[in-house]
Amino acid sequence: MKVYDIDCQENSKLVTSKSIKYTLTYFDFHFGGMSARALLAYGGADWTPLYPDWEPGNSNWPFDERFWEADRKKTPFGSLPILKIIGIGEGGTERELMLGENFAIDQFLAKQFGLQGENSWEEALINSFYASADFFFYREMMVNFFWRSATKSDEEKAIALNTFLTKDLSAWCNYHEVHLKNNHQNGYYVGNRTTLADIRTTTLLEALPKIIGVERFETVINETNTPGILKVVASVRSKPSYAAWINSDEYKRLDSRTTAFVKLHHPELL
Repeated sequence: MKVYDIDCQENSKLVTSKSIKYTLTYFDFHFGGMSARALLAYGGADWTPLYPDWEPGNSNWPFDERFWEADRKKTPFGSLPILKIIGIGEGGTERELMLGENFAIDQFLAKQFGLQGENSWEEALINSFYASADFFFYREMMVNFFWRSATKSDEEKAIALNTFLTKDLSAWCNYHEVHLKNNHQNGYYVGNRTTLADIRTTTLLEALPKIIGVERFETVINETNTPGILKVVASVRSKPSYAAWINSDEYKRLDSRTTAFVKLHHPELL
């Protein structure tokens, strides 16, 4: 277990260092590491994606802890992703900080790159939209749909998929379209600039077709049904540093690994 360095005064100086670098460790596919990678890319950070030492090949891939037990012991909570912040401390020596848990990592990076609110109310709104997208990804999409239906019969899988598309995903989109229309459907959730909320929804929408397939995705997410959401995605993707990331060879490699992961558990989807 890795214990946090809690010297707040010293560490607050380190994280504002101009020469700061980052590493983000998560399995070499999308999903759990997607939002943090997106924030690092969007923010134009000097960062390196890292992956635990594991190999696929069994039905519990990649979650069989035997494949990365050595790495697990070096984390704060025995889980991934892990963000490392590398900067220059007092005396000019390089120091490294570690941060665990998706929510904390995303919040930290959003503040690092000016993607949070300009006041407490804006920040609360941004966090509300972020939480809605994050909860939908982990609870509704991955737990309630993906994992719970993975071992079901073909008929039960078809029912679960239909429920996810026509009920869960459609309802989520409808709620968010109303909020985006309330902000003049200008391509942003809050104000007139990209924030953590916009990036989290973008990564959610980029994950969806990798799980359910493009054609099914487009039955719900399209210009007729979700113009506001698609405008948010377009705004995020217009940032050159983010566009470079999603078009990079590394991102495409993560795409292929993600496809393999989905096919292992849901071969009928892709």
